[in-house]
This record gives sequence, C-alpha cells and structure tokens, in this order.
Amino acid sequence: MRTNKRIRIGVIGVGKMGEQHIKNISYLCPGAILVALHDANQDRAKEIAALYGFPQVFDDPDELIASPIVDAVLITAPDKVHADLILACLREKKPVLCEKPLASNLKDAKLVLDTEAELNQLLVSLGFQRRFDPAHLAVKEAALQGVIGRPILWKGIHRNSHAPYATNPFFLLTNTAGHDIDSARWLLGSEVKEVYARALRSRDDFPPDSRDLFLLEMIMDDERLASAEIYMSADYGYEVSAELVGQNGVLTTARPDILIVRAQSKRYAPIAQDWTSPFQEAYAAELNAWIESLAGGRIFPGANTWDGYVAIAVAEAANESLIKGTSYPVELPRKPGLYRLDSID
Repeated sequence: MRTNKRIRIGVIGVGKMGEQHIKNISYLCPGAILVALHDANQDRAKEIAALYGFPQVFDDPDELIASPIVDAVLITAPDKVHADLILACLREKKPVLCEKPLASNLKDAKLVLDTEAELNQLLVSLGFQRRFDPAHLAVKEAALQGVIGRPILWKGIHRNSHAPYATNPFFLLTNTAGHDIDSARWLLGSEVKEVYARALRSRDDFPPDSRDLFLLEMIMDDERLASAEIYMSADYGYEVSAELVGQNGVLTTARPDILIVRAQSKRYAPIAQDWTSPFQEAYAAELNAWIESLAGGRIFPGANTWDGYVAIAVAEAANESLIKGTSYPVELPRKPGLYRLDSID
C-alpha cells in the first residue's frame, strides 16, 4: 500500500449511499482521493464524476478493481453483487470496504469468508457504521469501564420512515436487521446462539405476504439477552437507539445535541427522515479509519468478514424462525485464525 501519499479509491455503485461516501472522500477524508467510478447506470456514473473532480468512469467493475490506478475499492452496489465484487477484490489482493451485507445469502458469505481466510490476509472491511457513531462508542466505552457492572441485556430500536423493500421479509432481515445484529454482538461482546423472530404486516395496503415490523429475541452464547424492534413504516421519521442494561445501571445512546423544543404547551424534538443526517459523522469517521488503517498498515477497527458472515447467519436463522414459528439455533463454523483478534471485543 502507498505510504505518505493519498490512498486512491475506486467506488462501485453511485446511488444514494455511494454518493454519500463519495462526498465524504472528496471533502472529509484528507488521506484519500477519488480516482475511479463504476455504476450499472453509466449516465449516473458520469453525472457523479462531473460533480466530484472527474474520476475515471469504468464500464466494467472488474476492470476498475484490477486497475493500477486504484489502491482500494469501496463497494456500495446492490446487495446481490456484493460477494462477487468482494471476491474479485480478493483475487487482486486489493483492500475493500463493502457496505453491509457481506453477501445476499449465507452460501456466498461463506465463500468470501473461506477465500479471505485461505489468503490469510485481512483485506475485507464491512460498513457497520454504528461502531463509529459517537453515541454508540460512548455506550461501548462506558460498558468496558464497568460503569453499569456486567451488561446483561441489549435492547435496540430501528425505525425507518419508508422502505420500499418492506414487502420482502428475507431482504429486510439480511440487509436492515444486520445493523441491529451487529450492534448487539459488538456492545455485548458475544455471539448469538439462538434467535426467535416474530413479524407482522402493519398496513392493509401491503401485499398479504409482506412484513414490515419485526421483533428479534436473541440468546447470546453466554446466556445474556438481546432484543431488537425493526419497523420499516414509521411515518414520523427515522430513529435508531441502543440500550445496555447492566447489573448496576443502564446505558442509552441518547444524543445531547438534539434540540428539545418546549412551546405552546408541547414538548418535541425534530426527527430525521432517513439515515443520512443521524450517521453523517459516523460514515466519515468509518471512512477515515479505513483509509488510515490502509496507509499505516494497521488492522481496521471496524467490522470484518467474520462479522458480516455472522450477521447473515443470524438473519437466516431468524428467517427460519419466522417460517417455523419457533426459536432457531444459529450454527457458526469454527472462527478462522485470521479473525482471532475479535472485532466484537
């Protein structure tokens, strides 16, 4: 990896998430430079390139990955192509930061896990940005300091004002719920061994087989508990929170920077309409941490391939739980030695 020079980044996928990262690279990441773009919609790629310094637009994502002008790859493409793109990066031994999920199914996720483990080189980083959110980091640090004694329960809320994929329960579990699964693992510092999922359709105008409200009850491998509410049709706005209940107290990701208004016999606070503003700082911090790890030859402090694999394993177990109407075990393979420095600690 280049040292004393900016890391040259190629981005694959320039939708809303991709442009968010491109903007951060361009204005908030002094250690990197955007040099290449690819999107299935070439007109969109050219439009974004014109806005952000005219990086080279590639017709083929594999050519971007193999290009000598690209030091590292950022993937923000649709979930179904994540695994193939990551595997292409591994073939080139090129570092990659991929937005969650690692893959769209457990079989593909296992292939990525096995391929990287065989290379015995940590090249894949996963975009679970809550690990870089100041409020979540404060909870993690306070828990490690023993402020509430031993944490025994994680509780999470994840509400979106609108999600067009709410009609696809499996996609919602592998994509959206992955954040909550990772948050529980990371803040408790243990793995999920069993999950019980319940779900319902909150709107009559949704297709009969759709589900947009989920409750996940998880038992960790040390018998501690985690509970997540995931609601994709919360018209009032976007809301995410995590709470750790300990033997001696409670930690919550309350934000002191949110304006509380008291007026006209009412008390209220403005609520974000999507994920971009609440986690803007976290996304930039995550990118900078990745770039600094590449420049300094250090391990990325965020999520890795193992974390991505486990999130999908838990999501697929949750889906089986929904189908069978009972709790379902999470069966994990032996963790490869490459990931022995556990990123949930």
